[in-house]
Amino acid sequence: MTAPAVLPPMTCRKCGTSNPVIFLAPVVAAGAGTCICLDCAEARRWLDPDGNLKPGITL
Repeated sequence: MTAPAVLPPMTCRKCGTSNPVIFLAPVVAAGAGTCICLDCAEARRWLDPDGNLKPGITL
């Protein structure tokens, strides 16, 4: 049995929040991770009422 994959510490690319609980578009390179936190995605109106990306939005 193998251990589950563990993501490195994440930082939001938009606001700098460390390790947001809910995040989108994680990118990991050389042991460092970045993402876009849910608060930033909502503030930019990238999400529909169900929390899914709106059509035409790519991250």
